[in-house]
Amino acid sequence: MVAGMTLPQIFFEQAERRLEQKAFYYCRGRDHKWVSMSWKRYREEVSLVAQWLEQQGLRKGQRIAIIAANRPEWIIVDLAILSLGAVSIPIYATSTEADVNYVLEHSESELLFVDQLDRVPYLSKHPIKTIVSFDKASKKAAEGFNARIFSLSNIIHEGSGETFKLPHFDLNDEATIIYTSGTTGRPKGVVHSHGNLTAAADAIKVLLEAPAGKTDRFFSFLPLSHVAERILVEVGSIITGAEVAFARSVETLAEDLQRCRPTILLCVPRLWEKIFEKINSTLLTAPTLRRGIFSLAKTLGQQRKKGDLILRKSSWGSIVSDALVGKKLRERLGLDETRILLTGSAPTRPEVMEFFGSFGLLIREVYGLTENLCLGVLNDADEIVIGSCGKPFVGNEMRLASDGEIEFRAPWMFKGYLKNEEATREVLAADGWFSTGDLGSIDEAGRLRIVGRKKELLKTSGGKYVAPVPIEDSLKALSLIKEAIVIGDNKKYCVALIALDEELLRASGSDQYKEQLKNHLKKVNEKLASFESIKRVGIIKEGFTISNGALTPSLKVRRNTTC
Repeated sequence: MVAGMTLPQIFFEQAERRLEQKAFYYCRGRDHKWVSMSWKRYREEVSLVAQWLEQQGLRKGQRIAIIAANRPEWIIVDLAILSLGAVSIPIYATSTEADVNYVLEHSESELLFVDQLDRVPYLSKHPIKTIVSFDKASKKAAEGFNARIFSLSNIIHEGSGETFKLPHFDLNDEATIIYTSGTTGRPKGVVHSHGNLTAAADAIKVLLEAPAGKTDRFFSFLPLSHVAERILVEVGSIITGAEVAFARSVETLAEDLQRCRPTILLCVPRLWEKIFEKINSTLLTAPTLRRGIFSLAKTLGQQRKKGDLILRKSSWGSIVSDALVGKKLRERLGLDETRILLTGSAPTRPEVMEFFGSFGLLIREVYGLTENLCLGVLNDADEIVIGSCGKPFVGNEMRLASDGEIEFRAPWMFKGYLKNEEATREVLAADGWFSTGDLGSIDEAGRLRIVGRKKELLKTSGGKYVAPVPIEDSLKALSLIKEAIVIGDNKKYCVALIALDEELLRASGSDQYKEQLKNHLKKVNEKLASFESIKRVGIIKEGFTISNGALTPSLKVRRNTTC
């Protein structure tokens, strides 16, 4: 079904076979009722949006951006864009004004889809010509924009209803440009072709193949603008004919998981950590008998662990553990039907992996980048190796450079960075090998372990990239701060360690300097996205010196030593 086909072709064929089956399950915004959408209606809406775009004069190769939270319309408009042969530009719904403006201008986007106008009020003076809002906007709100404003619901209701006839386009044609977080603060546009998406579909089809007679249900809550969620949920559901259930928000996640009961789930490590911490904190005040039963079940469940392996295979201990706690815990979390649990974007703490593994929840770590559609390596289904990301996806080649840098080569590798040939040449060789910027080791079984990063870029436990240097420079703009370093790799949030100028400190007085720091930190954070903002500040009394190892002889901060 996949070879030589584009994702839109695969979609329309899949929809034809599954017309009356459920495609989406979601909470409808206008009345807050949980409803389903069939594949038939899904196909109709993709066709109607694609037809409308064509009627507006949009053609193959033109770029169209999407800024929205996860909901069926996100996938519908993305497929409509791809069906037209236009290029989809996903932008995080939480992006700063500066990043949104940069991506729209750098990508030369002709049109923008947005879930609600009040998400982007700063675009009222932007030169973008056309904006389509998922939610109907009031006339007053629409009048504040220079662009033409359309309602997606009106476009769908006023369309002809005929299945869209796909134009001819080549597998080498651009399909999407996904912007990364750049180390210098400027995102890079990663160009992927239709052939890349098809190759990715081939790679994950084997991974996602459901048991005979079963249909999977994905649960979508991580941003669809992120390549991992988009490839797994959008492409994965199309290639397998699975249903997608949408969370209402991160705040309602626990309740929505219980309602939706997914069979396939992708989370970031921070979510697993929060669940782990919540369970343990609840146990502190639980009755003695309940704590004892839980402790016994956990101990028995740890029979699944053999060295650094967590095995899916049951033992007498794990069977008893399941009967005591495991089955009830999985039901309580809404994960009793889940057969594939994935995590990525940052390492997961070993104790968290072991805890969930004890109760039959084997979390498979995956490692990849935007440039290779997050399809690098993945842990095996029946044995999780703690501290390892696993083995390469089928079709992906992996090797280590002489300095230990991880390199990949695959049919789904990106075509280059938009308008940045120099950056492309730095990481993508003529023979197709991509240098990730990460350092690793490969064990005798071919499993990859991440050792560190060559690039000076932090990654929080929520999976967000943070460029520390610009933030450090902003902090040092206050003369009282002599040195500053931002840390946050694999942490919940970013923290700044600062050294103060002793002379200015004495001159300002103890009370005044604290107020100065507080006000300055507030100004710095106002310009940052939430995940970049500094939540705490620590003062290093000794300061950064060569003698204490914090500075190199050339007076550069040794980031690892300081952290």
